[in-house]
Amino acid sequence: MKYAFLALIPFFFLSVGCMPDSPEALALKAEQAYTEGNYSRAIAAYETLLRKTGETPMTCYNLALAAFQTQDYSYAIKMLEKSLASGAKTELADACYELLGLIAEREKDLGRAATYYRKVLNSPDVALKVRVHSRLAKVYTKQEHYDAALALLLTAQELNPGDPVTLYNFGMLCRHEAVNLRHAALDSFRQAERLLPANSPKLKDAKNQVKRLEGYLTSLKQLPTITGDAVACEKALKQMRDAQKKKNYKTAERLARKASEADPSNYEAALELGRLCKQNKDATAALKAYDTALTIRPNASTARQEAAKIAFDAKKYKEAANYLRPALVADPRNSTQADLMGRILYTQRQRVNAKQWFERYLRLAPNTTEQYRTWVNQLPEA
Repeated sequence: MKYAFLALIPFFFLSVGCMPDSPEALALKAEQAYTEGNYSRAIAAYETLLRKTGETPMTCYNLALAAFQTQDYSYAIKMLEKSLASGAKTELADACYELLGLIAEREKDLGRAATYYRKVLNSPDVALKVRVHSRLAKVYTKQEHYDAALALLLTAQELNPGDPVTLYNFGMLCRHEAVNLRHAALDSFRQAERLLPANSPKLKDAKNQVKRLEGYLTSLKQLPTITGDAVACEKALKQMRDAQKKKNYKTAERLARKASEADPSNYEAALELGRLCKQNKDATAALKAYDTALTIRPNASTARQEAAKIAFDAKKYKEAANYLRPALVADPRNSTQADLMGRILYTQRQRVNAKQWFERYLRLAPNTTEQYRTWVNQLPEA
């Protein structure tokens, strides 16, 4: 991991020339040593530079980065804290917090890593913001905050749809049993396979994941095609619409059921049956009908959102989240769905997961009320 900060000062001084023991020459010597992978020599050069110029934020950061490469994490932390204390500006401060998060991850202190990463989720540096969203998602996955991780990775994909590491991490999350979005995982791994550099250790695994998921999805039993009576179904649907216009909802439900039974493959019949069962306050029958509709069209976001709301109102929170997750991925910019997911999770006291979905809602609906925004900001981070 090497940031642009290391290259800025040395190349500037290269263009103007410098004396052998000048600060400029020491900075160049440290940069060259770092580039060559001689981190101990880079550390020595930066320490000499510190003695000559004092503890400048950039030099402290560069020294911390070299120490990180030698796995001297305590020294790296000390230098990062000095960089921040000596007035590191926004972009450099954000890089300091990112590196502190990486060190905490290496030390398996996930709570501390999450704290540092959260500090830079709104960094003006888009590339850093993408990295940190993806890294925080990995931390949350390890902490079993899977829905929070899903929200973060969807945001990272919006910021940079072609970021291969985010695509790989998204695939890993979606294949997890707790999320169970295998088709989305396969799509993500396929994109990652195309975009990851040839020397990436993740490339081989992405290829293996594609093979496994293709085999798994192929092995699933396909539902047999059911030949229904399309004419009888359409006739019943027409009668159902007439009954709806007259607000005869019980009759309309009976006719929708008749239509669905006449042609079990008709999506509209199953969907309308679900809606009418909800209208008639029969949540159990409604969800059964929605299940039929979603068997016919698994990616129907509208049906999934409606089913999730019915399940939520019926206090079937786990089912509500399961209905909604595929819709969140298929229609990621739907703010209503993001808010609903936040409410489902909040009601289950899953505060970390809920906060990330409420924050995603704020990103998707920036003109929401200040009261809502204040309430979300006051939710605990962990």
